Order: sequence, then structure tokens, then C-alpha cells
Amino acid sequence: MYLYKFKIYLLFFLSINMFTCKNKTIAFNKANSVVSSIHPIASEIGINILNENGNAIDAAIGTGLALGVLDQFNSGLGGGAFIMIRLSNGEIFSIDGREKAPGKATRNMYNIDGKTNLYYSQNGPLSVAVPGLPAAYVKALNLAGTKTLEELIKPSINIAKKGFKLDDDYIRRYKINIEELKKDSSSRKIYFNRQGKEFKKGDIFIQKDLSSTYQKFGKNGIDYFYKGEFANKLVKLMKEREGLITHDDMRNYKAIQREPIQGKYKNYNVYGMGPPSSGGINVLQMLNMIEISGILNGKKELDKESIYYISLIMSEVFQSRSNDLGDPDFNNINIKNLISKSYAQKKLLDIESKEKKIKNNSNQNFNSGHTTNLCVIDKWGNVVVINQTVNHTFGSKVTVPGTGVILNNEMDDFSIESGLPNAFGLTGGEINSIEGNKRPLSSMSPTIITKNDKPIIIVGGAGGPRIITSVLQSIINILDFNLSVENAISKPRFHQQFIPDAIYVEKGFSNEIINYLEEKDYEIIEKEKLGIVNIIAWDSTKNIYTGASDVRVRQGKASRGN
Repeated sequence: MYLYKFKIYLLFFLSINMFTCKNKTIAFNKANSVVSSIHPIASEIGINILNENGNAIDAAIGTGLALGVLDQFNSGLGGGAFIMIRLSNGEIFSIDGREKAPGKATRNMYNIDGKTNLYYSQNGPLSVAVPGLPAAYVKALNLAGTKTLEELIKPSINIAKKGFKLDDDYIRRYKINIEELKKDSSSRKIYFNRQGKEFKKGDIFIQKDLSSTYQKFGKNGIDYFYKGEFANKLVKLMKEREGLITHDDMRNYKAIQREPIQGKYKNYNVYGMGPPSSGGINVLQMLNMIEISGILNGKKELDKESIYYISLIMSEVFQSRSNDLGDPDFNNINIKNLISKSYAQKKLLDIESKEKKIKNNSNQNFNSGHTTNLCVIDKWGNVVVINQTVNHTFGSKVTVPGTGVILNNEMDDFSIESGLPNAFGLTGGEINSIEGNKRPLSSMSPTIITKNDKPIIIVGGAGGPRIITSVLQSIINILDFNLSVENAISKPRFHQQFIPDAIYVEKGFSNEIINYLEEKDYEIIEKEKLGIVNIIAWDSTKNIYTGASDVRVRQGKASRGN
């Protein structure tokens, strides 16, 4: 019995349509368009695009661009993204817009005076990887969009120019990072008012430089960003502050269309992002192990035994993650084997044969670093999930002068040193070590689930490695426990990532569950929230798609088109 329920704030406008796809006809009794994102203004922009006959790809990019203004501590042009797209004709593909290490990056670049210093992989110019988000947006538009970048970016230009009101969530994150933001002269100009004082809740935040950058990007496309004025300013910054990104790094960056991974969970088809995302593989691995074990069979909710057993599964998968996954362009990764039922069976046997591990030190980093996610379905049945990020909150804390674009700190997602945890407490092996032009491993997990050729769940999350476990729990809450989207993502969550040997929990689990886990020799660590989820799912009782945005942050919103 859970001790609490979250409240869900949703605004829905009904849309009922029949539609015909290019290669086949799909007739839903009721079809509707839905946008789910972390910010209500961004969701409304996406819905407006759909209402103006834009498709899901258009709406997703318009929403993502808006989040780069409203939520730029989570994502923006200075970061990267994974994009999953399912067209109404059933075609599914993914776009890898993950950031890349500069060409001059080296395995031991953070070894300073004989000792690894993670401060520089997490802050400042040396932590910055080549941004991929602009290239990913443009590639998605070229592949399946119907509107121009210039059209889609206009609402975001206006928000940046006129400003928006800062809420509690923004100010909380701002205050946590204020000292590092002070250290960068360009960030200092943006994130303090004209009197040099900190912003407070209710202040109007105007971003004139970012508005100008958006306008130029919309008009000139990726050439402006990777070859033109923006690239010049970024490279100049790098030269002045001993960063590594060069003109060649910018010119040579390409977003890559990759095959999604595909597996089965019971009677459902699961599609996820392949490497350099670990999320797609890890989610499917855990679903495979849950299905084969039968741990949820006959249950109406997660209980003490299933939580304990799934924690063991999480630990096993995160251990495997560090050894098996990295950039597929640099490593031969046997994806087919890793997501196979036989592999899952072997891992279950490993779990059952192992004695309880000696506890690791649980005093590991558990960075509040974020990301953002958005989900869209349009009236024709096109589906998009975008995970976009600058890695930690406010990324590197470095802003490209005169642009308003804050840069990522994705270099920290590499295995800086074998066995040394990054800011998320994750350790990695040689497969994810730093090399020039390599993409670091990511936990982002955009996921699409279908049944009988129909999208059933469209989901993604935010929160570093907690993305993987949050997406997993949202899926099983719907598919195994038949919960509504609102209840599926509002249930309290738990998380285990191998190191430390502890189970993180949100408030809301019964004393019986907590005591049982402690009896199993797990340290229990309570956290305010474990991941943020945005989701759209088919409601078979109402014959419509419903969406929800996680109430763990601000007044997120899922909106329906008219």
C-alpha cells in the first residue's frame, strides 16, 4: 500500500480524426494528437504546430526549441539529443545527435599533476563536447518534417526576446549552480540582473542574445551553427580558455540515422535507442529478465519481493552496462546477443548463483544533473520521442559569448578513469574511455512500444541513470498493472545502479517494504525524486491517447490538439 499519490495537472482538448497513411490505412476509432513535455508553454507551442497541420516531427522540434529557452539548464543548442520517430506507415528510425569528443581529446586529458581531476570533466571549457542537437533537429526535419526550421523556431524567438517568469524549479536549480555560473564571464552577464544581483522567483528572464542566435539559426540552418558565426565564436572561446574544440570538429560533426533496437516484452514490440545510448538496451534487458523470471505474474502492484528481485536485475544490468557498451563507431557491440532472451536467462542464473555482494561505499556522487524529454503523437499516427540534454544542470556553466547558448559538459559521461565514478556515480570500462571524435555513453532512453502495429506507449525520461529505471517502472506500471498514464508515472520509484550497493527510494513505500529490503542487507537511501518521465499511452477504455507530464517538477503539461 503506497502512502501517497501525486497530483497530475493536465490540459486536454479532444481531437477525433480518421486518417490514411501512405502505405496502409490505419483506422482508430478515435485518434488524437497529444504533446507531453516538462514545461506547459513548450507543450502549448507543440500543440499549436499540430493545430496548424504540422506533423509530430514538426511539433516535437518546435517543442524542443522552446525547451531550449524555457529550460535551458536542461537542454539547448549547446547540447545533444536522441530522437526516435515512428511514422504512420510503421517505419521506425532513430537519430543520434549525441555530442562528440573534440578531435584533440585524449585518454588521460584530465590527469593533472599525476592525479585525475574530475572538476575539469564537469566544469569549464575542457568538459565540453561538440554539440549535436542542431544537427539532429535539421536531420529529423529533412527526413520527415513538413515545416521549415524558420517557421518552427519563431515562437521560441519571441519567448527569449520577451522573457518568461522564473518559477520555483528554475530558481532552485539556479541557486545550486550559481557559484559556478559566476566564474564564467558570459554566463555571469546572463544569469544575473543589471544590478549584478541574483534572480528570484517571479522575475522575468529575458535572453536577447539567445533570441538573436535562434533567429540566425532559423534563417541560415546548421551552416550558421557549425561553419558560420556561431562556430567562430565557440572556437574563439575555446582558444582563449584552453578548450579543445576546433573548426574542424564543428565542420565535421554529423547527426547519424541509426537502426533502433527491437525486442519483445510479452505480446508487445519494444523499440529503443541503440548505442551510444545504453538506455534502449538496458531497458529491454530488464524487461526480458522480468518476463522470464515471472516475478510480476499475478501481481497487481510492486511488492517487497518484486522490488527486491528487480533491484538485483537493475544491479546486474548496470554492471554489464559498464563493460559492454560504448560508441558503436569505435567498438564492435553485439547488440543482438545483449538483448536476446538467452542473454537474459544467463543473467538471471548469474543473479541466483551470486551471494550478496559486500557493500560498496554508498557515499558516491548522485548529481542532480538533468536532461529533458518530450513525446508527441499527431492525428495521422506519427510518433516522436526526443531526449535532449546538456548533461548536468547548466552543463559546463560556460556560455558562448554573445550567443546566449550554454554549453554541455558531456565529457564527464566518458569513463575518465577505470573504476572512478562520474558525477552520476557511474563507473565505466575501457570501452567508454575518451578518444578523439568518440561519442560518450548515455542513459537517455527514448522508447516506443507497439502492439498489433499500433503505438501503445511513447515514453522517455530525465535524470541521468535514473532515466533507465524510471522508464522501466513506467512501462511495467502500464503493461503489467494496467495503470493509467497519470498513476503509472506518479507511483513512487526505486533505483539501483550496481555501485553503490544501495537502493534509492522515493517517499511513499510502506515500512514493510523498506524493512524487507534492509533485511536483505541493502542500505536504503531516500531521495526526493528519481527521474522525470513524460509519456503518452493508448487508453483502451476510452479509445484515445492520453499523455502525462511528471509532477515531480513544475507544472509540466500534456496537451491535446483540437
